[in-house]
Amino acid sequence: MSLKKFNVLFISTINPGVCFYRQYQFAKKMSELGLAHCRMFPEWDVNRMNSPDWEHHLKENINELEAQVQWADIIVCQYVNSPEGLSVVQSMRDLKPTLMEVDDDLQHVPHQSVAYDFNRPGDAQDFWATRQLMESTGVIVSTPYLAQYYAPFNQNVKCIPNCIDFSLWDKHQPIEHPLIRIGWIGGATHEGDLKLVKDALFSLLLEHQDIEVYIVSAPPPKWPEHERLTMMNQWVNIDQYPKHVKELSFDIGIIPLRDNLFNRGKSNLRGLEYSACGIPSVASWVEPFKNGLPVTTAKSFDFWITELNKLISNEEERKVKGQLAYEYVKEFYNLDKVAVMYADYLKEYI
Repeated sequence: MSLKKFNVLFISTINPGVCFYRQYQFAKKMSELGLAHCRMFPEWDVNRMNSPDWEHHLKENINELEAQVQWADIIVCQYVNSPEGLSVVQSMRDLKPTLMEVDDDLQHVPHQSVAYDFNRPGDAQDFWATRQLMESTGVIVSTPYLAQYYAPFNQNVKCIPNCIDFSLWDKHQPIEHPLIRIGWIGGATHEGDLKLVKDALFSLLLEHQDIEVYIVSAPPPKWPEHERLTMMNQWVNIDQYPKHVKELSFDIGIIPLRDNLFNRGKSNLRGLEYSACGIPSVASWVEPFKNGLPVTTAKSFDFWITELNKLISNEEERKVKGQLAYEYVKEFYNLDKVAVMYADYLKEYI
């Protein structure tokens, strides 16, 4: 096979966080390592707060997009949500190998999620994305579960896992604070998941005077106030996010997830982030955390209480588990390595 570098065009349609993890950091790393020439459409903008909407403004964007497609040897496009978007995918696929990139189970968004209002199973988004699955040259997903789920729609499905850029996430010097800090970071779509541990957290606050709880990014409404419960409705740009997480300086991270079809398709990304900081975490016993990543798992209220109590009461165990998780992620979920795997996969289509 020729060693000549090839041209990859990444087309984004999803929010900046997803775009960063699933496209931008791969494009940047492949270029840095000399594996490929990579471009993004629309051009990456760290200050963008919303999903790109080029699909509904094709008249203004079509000339630039056409030029980028002509430049590319292969195209990786996130899921579209309109007939205009699907038409673009079909046209590109007739010219160049065009892969779909998707990191969620789009057909099983739970009704409790705020995303349900614009992404209900069977609605237009589901329809166009399913068509794209079937009509793309191949499909790239973030988990083995999604690879298996989407296999009936396309014979070429590949799992490229979420991973960590250790130049941004490498272990930090913890900021000193007097109490043991238990933390959750999430978005509004995970409010229902967070409720799983609400009673456990308040029980622990009552039992332990030496702990505090931080709920960050999308604090749920109507939780009782507590002097050692901090609700941080603070959002930062994705380029500042690793620094933001490290400055929160959690001693223990929590990752509650309800066991439903949508969450079974989620990745272990939050666990990767905590682990990259050397933070031990406790996660629900759900598909993303059943294998591989060395995090503690909890199956019920009693398990959450028991496992968190173990970490609260034993500083040495927190350090050991945090270090183990850090080493595991640096070995198996390191962007430097996964980007090479990604580039090798794309070469198969050139």
